[in-house]
Amino acid sequence: MGYLKIVTAILIWSSLGIFIRKIDLPNQCIIFSTATIAGTLQFILLASTGLFKKVKRSEGPSRGAIFLVLSPLCFIANTMLFYFAFRNTTIANAVLTHYTAPVFVALLAPILLKERIHKTTWIAIALSSAGLWLILGGGAPEPGTTQGNREHLGILAGALSGLAYAFLILIIRRIAPLYSSLFITFIQNGIVAIVLLPFVFRIPIPMEALPYLVTMGVLHSTVAPLLYVQGFRSVKANEAAILGYFEPVGAILLALIFFREVPGKIALLGGALILYSGYMILKARLK
Repeated sequence: MGYLKIVTAILIWSSLGIFIRKIDLPNQCIIFSTATIAGTLQFILLASTGLFKKVKRSEGPSRGAIFLVLSPLCFIANTMLFYFAFRNTTIANAVLTHYTAPVFVALLAPILLKERIHKTTWIAIALSSAGLWLILGGGAPEPGTTQGNREHLGILAGALSGLAYAFLILIIRRIAPLYSSLFITFIQNGIVAIVLLPFVFRIPIPMEALPYLVTMGVLHSTVAPLLYVQGFRSVKANEAAILGYFEPVGAILLALIFFREVPGKIALLGGALILYSGYMILKARLK
């Protein structure tokens, strides 16, 4: 049952690019709206279950509070870049370049968490860099044209979103033992909504966008994270990480079905190198 919950969560996340393409709103407005909807729903869950009273406090609460604030800022950077990638390059390119995150985590963990760096990390960095280079060269139109420049910017944004997501993962690792996952997600959504409010309060939301925004707030930002966390009760962390590779596969298939986007062979090869570099990182951590 745990495996089914994790795979369901991953497949929900794999449809994110479809929703972003369907919503005719600025990215910051989409992020604000989904964070507000998800945050409201999570507040109701926390209040109704009494989990607010059970929030764990760390030995150094001020340090935990700092990371609670940093987490949503990294989330905003990650999401803005990821959504930009969805709008300016293919969904396959956006998702595959986003999967540079495990490599960035392996590179940053020794600095931020004092974890030991594996020799495999350097090979993985080389492979992911080669993969990104192939996608830039083979997954986009000729540079110098308007479409080509947008494609390249989208691909680079996808990789930078992987970097922002790596920082987010490392921060959550620091605060996960201090607070419940639902509380962390609620605080994250609340701060995201507050930070983005000055940039979106004058932007009207068309009625046709509401079903997509509500679905994203409920499914992508609440149900999927809860299923993923619940799945960890019976699934090992390394197994969940491997199951995570269903996301790019699902995203590519959905892009093919909804938008007839067929990734080029060179772009797929580059994506395969990026995914394999992440697998190498995971395998090295298990030894």
